[in-house]
Amino acid sequence: MEQAQLALLNEDLLESALARPQNAAAYEDADIVRQAASLFWGIASNHAFNDGNKRTAVVMLRAFLNLNDHDLEISDDARFELALAVADGHISVDEVETRLRPGVVRP
Repeated sequence: MEQAQLALLNEDLLESALARPQNAAAYEDADIVRQAASLFWGIASNHAFNDGNKRTAVVMLRAFLNLNDHDLEISDDARFELALAVADGHISVDEVETRLRPGVVRP
């Protein structure tokens, strides 16, 4: 079995997390920050991978914002704390959005 297959625990959970921004845009009329928060929360909380869910969430957050002509200007510590809080089930998508909003900028 390939390493990637061993790392992925549940493809459906990953696909669900990846669909969250598009669903938020379509059904909530979500802006880019809300979409990014939704993606980050979904990846960090769904635990689709054997390991690295929080790291993957941080990388995907940055990639999503960059692909949409935005950047994230919050400290590494703030990103780490946010990822931990989501993975531990302590905060909602709404709270992620609130914490991200001041740091999302157009370069």
